[in-house]
Amino acid sequence: MQILARYIATSFFKNLLLSLFGLTGLFFFQTIITQLNDYALNQLIIYTLYDFPKMMVTVAPPAALVATVLTFSGMSKTNELVACHSIGISLAQMVSVIFPIVFVMCCFSLVVQDRILPALHEKKSLFYWREIKKRQDFFLDVKQDKIWYRSSNLIYHLRTFDPKTERIFGIGVYVFSDDFNLIELLQAETATYNGNEWELDGGTATKFNKEGYPVIEPFQSRMLKIKEGPKDFKMIEREVDRLRIKDLIRFIDVNKKSGIDSRAFEVKLHSRFSLSFIPLIMCLLAVPFSVSRVREGRMAKDMLIAFTITFFYWLGYSISLSMGQNGTIQPILAAWLPSLIFGFLALFLLVRKKA
Repeated sequence: MQILARYIATSFFKNLLLSLFGLTGLFFFQTIITQLNDYALNQLIIYTLYDFPKMMVTVAPPAALVATVLTFSGMSKTNELVACHSIGISLAQMVSVIFPIVFVMCCFSLVVQDRILPALHEKKSLFYWREIKKRQDFFLDVKQDKIWYRSSNLIYHLRTFDPKTERIFGIGVYVFSDDFNLIELLQAETATYNGNEWELDGGTATKFNKEGYPVIEPFQSRMLKIKEGPKDFKMIEREVDRLRIKDLIRFIDVNKKSGIDSRAFEVKLHSRFSLSFIPLIMCLLAVPFSVSRVREGRMAKDMLIAFTITFFYWLGYSISLSMGQNGTIQPILAAWLPSLIFGFLALFLLVRKKA
């Protein structure tokens, strides 16, 4: 059994690498082709390369499915499955050989999402704004307890921003002179956009004279005119991708304490875990369709079935995440519901195949 296990594991691992890099390559070139008219080619290649590890995480589920189909379809076509059954090796034993490989890939995918992707997302964002958009003054950093934003001679931090009401809760604005000396600090509890300016409510204005002494003046309401509007601050939701899991949890807590709907961020949090372990379900789903005894022309049909399953899985996954974001179902259920449904389907098909 050890020799057979090494043979199956080696064959599956080769197919997994082939599928993973093949699908990632297709994803990479498809992304470049669809955006070729929007950016210069050299900028587009660099910009897309920042997403290469993310693409590998995204295609890991279909790669596991395709690798399983290739492995067992190949063994069935050469009658190796029949030979294994004849010496008492069951299908479950053969699946147990490849399952740990897929599980290790899932754990590695989760580590990549938590450790590598946030750093690459930050570099990608800076490259987009400074090299493509030519905004050298731009800087946006989302921390777990505060959002820092720099534009021209202003640096301001936001405690939270509610994209639905387009209100800022807890804002501090640092105003600098052309030679970058601090001349004023504005702090307010809330800020509301009126279509042209931000209205700051309940705050203080601290002005610094030439000697650097502060003069503090409280205010009930004050207008602040900056070139950034609600649409600019809505980028914060995308920038949350740069947070690690532990920081994202704190960020969600801060939003909840401010009374802001954080369901979209909670869905992001749970989807990081569910996305990492989808390959396990895909692997199980592929087995029943790959061990048919009638092999004439079956390889192409097996691959077609594999990609059909992938399509419906991702369709259900996307719908479920959307339902979680709009509050139809709980965020944790939205992230895991498709895996539960297809997982039970895979077990049912395996039991039926065994019968």
